[in-house]
Amino acid sequence: MKKKTLLIPALSTLLVSTAVLTNTVYADEPVESSVPESSVALQPQAENVTVEPQTVNSESDKPEAPTETAEVLPDTNETNEPISEETTPQATAEEIAPQTAQESPVVPESDGTVTIINTNDIHGRIEEDRGVIGMSKLATIVKETRAQGETLVLDAGDAFQGMPISNSSKGEDMAKLMNQIGFDAMAVGNHEFDFSLEQAIKLEKMLEFPLLSVNTYVDGVRLFKPSVIIDKDKTIEGDEFVVIGVTTPETATKTHPKNVEKVVFRDPISEVENAIAEIEARAKAEGVSYKNYIVLGHLGIDASTKKEWQGSTMAEALSKNPLLKDKRVLMIDGHSHTLAEATYGDNTIYSQTGSYLNNVGKIVLTKDDMKVSFINAEQGKAYEADPEVAASVAEIKERYEKVNAVVVVDASPVELQGERANVRVRETNLGNLISDSLLEYSKTGFSRPSNLAVMNGGGIRATIQKGQPITKGDIIAILPFGNFISQIKVTGKQVVDMFAHSLGSMVQKDSQTGEIIRDENGQPLLGASGGFLHVAGAKIYYDTNLEGDARILYVEVLNPETGEIEPIDLAKDYYLTTNDFLAAGGDGYDMLGGAREEGPSMDVVFGDYLETVNLKDYEVINPNSRLISIDSTLDTDNDGFPDFVELVLMTDPANPMSYPGMEMKDEKQDKKMMSMDHKKSDSSKQMSVSYAKKYDTLPNTGSSNDAMLILLGLSMTTLGLYGIKKRNYGH
Repeated sequence: MKKKTLLIPALSTLLVSTAVLTNTVYADEPVESSVPESSVALQPQAENVTVEPQTVNSESDKPEAPTETAEVLPDTNETNEPISEETTPQATAEEIAPQTAQESPVVPESDGTVTIINTNDIHGRIEEDRGVIGMSKLATIVKETRAQGETLVLDAGDAFQGMPISNSSKGEDMAKLMNQIGFDAMAVGNHEFDFSLEQAIKLEKMLEFPLLSVNTYVDGVRLFKPSVIIDKDKTIEGDEFVVIGVTTPETATKTHPKNVEKVVFRDPISEVENAIAEIEARAKAEGVSYKNYIVLGHLGIDASTKKEWQGSTMAEALSKNPLLKDKRVLMIDGHSHTLAEATYGDNTIYSQTGSYLNNVGKIVLTKDDMKVSFINAEQGKAYEADPEVAASVAEIKERYEKVNAVVVVDASPVELQGERANVRVRETNLGNLISDSLLEYSKTGFSRPSNLAVMNGGGIRATIQKGQPITKGDIIAILPFGNFISQIKVTGKQVVDMFAHSLGSMVQKDSQTGEIIRDENGQPLLGASGGFLHVAGAKIYYDTNLEGDARILYVEVLNPETGEIEPIDLAKDYYLTTNDFLAAGGDGYDMLGGAREEGPSMDVVFGDYLETVNLKDYEVINPNSRLISIDSTLDTDNDGFPDFVELVLMTDPANPMSYPGMEMKDEKQDKKMMSMDHKKSDSSKQMSVSYAKKYDTLPNTGSSNDAMLILLGLSMTTLGLYGIKKRNYGH
C-alpha cells in the first residue's frame, strides 16, 4: 500500500508552468525597517497595526506545572450572584464603587491635573538591568511624581511571572514589592494564571490594591473585581477615576490550559461597555458625575490577535461610546509588549509601555489636555534607587542566588540565541539544542523513542553569550516555567496541522512604509509568535510568500528504527516529545492532547544534555536546516526549474537521466534512500536533503521531451496528493 506524502498545490502548478515559462521571478531584496520594531504610533483608522512585539508567550508562554486544580467559587463576602453564560451580569455597588463614599461633601472643583504612572508586562523584572529600570527605581519615580501632585499608579497585567527570581516565589515577592511601591490597581494578564488558578487567587488576596478583570468568569460568576472608583482626595470634586480591568480571551491558550479549564473569558468590548452603562446608570441615580474613565486592559495590538480583541479596537469603541462623550478616556494596555501611543476621536488616548520595565509610562492630564510620555531605561539611570525597595530586592536576590550558582558548563563555545525577536520567528541554534535534548531523552525515558520533538519559542526566555559559563540559574532563565517533558501519540495529519499553526503568523511589515520585512535569505519574516515551534527529528520546508496551509511545502519525519528521515504519512501514528504545556493543547495547539507519558522537569532534561553534547555543533545561530524557509518559485541556477522542485526530487530536472530510481523495478530498490547537496548560487549555505521516492514507470531515455513528460506526470501526481490533503483537512 502506497503512503500518502505531503506536497503543496503550488508545487504541482510550478512543475507544469516552469516547463513553458522562460522568465524567472526573483524575491525582493531585504527591506530594513525605518523605525524600531518595539515602537509604533497607532493610527486610529488603521485596519491593523503590524509591529514586532516584545511580549510574551505568548506571544505564548508556559506556566509552572500545576498540581490538582480545585473548583473555584467566589468568596463568601462577595455579593455577586451566579450568572448564566447568556445573561449580562448586573454589577453590585461594592464591585462598581468600593472606594466611593456614600455622601460627598460640597468641595471645590479640581483643575483636573493628574499624573498617571503606568506599567505593563513587567514579567518578573525585579532587578535593574541593561535596558530594565527595575522595581527600586520605579519606586523612586512614583515617589517623586506623588510629591508633585495627584498621582495614580496602574499596571496592565503580567507582572508576577517571567524571570526565575520572581518565579522562584511564584510571584509572591513581586506582589510584595508592588504593595511596597503602592500601586492603585492592576489588570489581570494571561500570565497571572501561570502558577495555577489557586496561586492567582492567592496573589489577589496578597495585593493591597484591586486586581481587576470585568470579563473573567468561573461558573458564571466574575472571578475578580471588574472595576474600582479611585478617589484620591475626597475634598476635591471631579478627580475620581473609574478604572475597569479587562483580560485577553487569548488567555485560554496563552497560559497552561489546565490552569484555566474552568475559566471563561467573555468578549472584551461588550463586557466593558456593559460595565460603563451600569456605572453611569448608578451615577445618575446617585447624582454623581464621573469625568475620567480608564480601561486598564491586557489585550495588545498584535496582528495575530483577533481584531475584536485588540486594545486598539477597544480604544476606538470607547471613543465612539455616547456615554463617554465629553469625558476623559484612557486605554492603558499590555500583552503585545509594544511601545505605542495613539489618539482616538476627540477624547480617547491609547498607551502601552512596551515590556519588562524597559519604559515607564507617564500620562499627564490637565483640564484641557492629555499628554503621553515615557521614561526609558536610559533616562531611568538618572534616578536613585529607593532605599527601602532596594533593600527588599537585595534580600530576594540573596535567597535566589544561593540556589542557582551551580555551574553546568564552564564556558559556552558559541552564542546560544534566545532573543524573542529571533526565537519566535525562525529556527535558532538554542531552539534546536533544546529540541535535541527532548528527543534524546525520549530514546530511553519513555516506553518507546519519539519520531520528533518540538519546543515553542515563547518558552525560551534567555540567551547564553559565547564564553559565558552556563549555570543552573542560566538554565532556569532559558526555561523559566517549570514545565515537564511529555510524550504523546499523534497522526501524521496532526503533525502537519501542528506545523501549519506554528508557521501561520502574518508576515512582518514596516510600520511606516508597509513594506514586507525579509530575512537574510530574502524570505518574508513571520510575525513573532510564542507558538512558533523549534524541532528535532523532522524537516519542514515552508514558503512565507504563501498563505495558510499552502505554506507547508513538504514534511519529513525521523524513523527511530532506521535512523532515516522519511516523508510523512498522514495516516500513520508518530510519537511526539514536547513540554506538558503544548502536549495539553497550549498556544492554540488544539490538534494535540490526549494520553501522555511524562518525565522530569525540562530544565533537568536540558541540564543533563548540556553536560554531554558538543556545543560547537550549534555554532550557526540561524541554520535554516530543519525549518527550511524557501521561495517555492525561486530558480537560482536559471535552468527553468524552481529550486524547490530540485530539492524535493534531489536531482536536476533538466537532466532526466539523473533521476534516482530510473531503473528501479523491485521493492528493495524502490525503498532505497536518495540524497543530494544543493547549493544556492547566492549563498555559501548548504542544505542536505534526504527523500524516499518510488518511480515505477519512468521512461529510460534522456530526451528533453521525456523530461517534460516526467514533470507533467509528477505534477499530476502532486495534484492527486493535494486532493487527498484537502479531503483530510476540509476547511
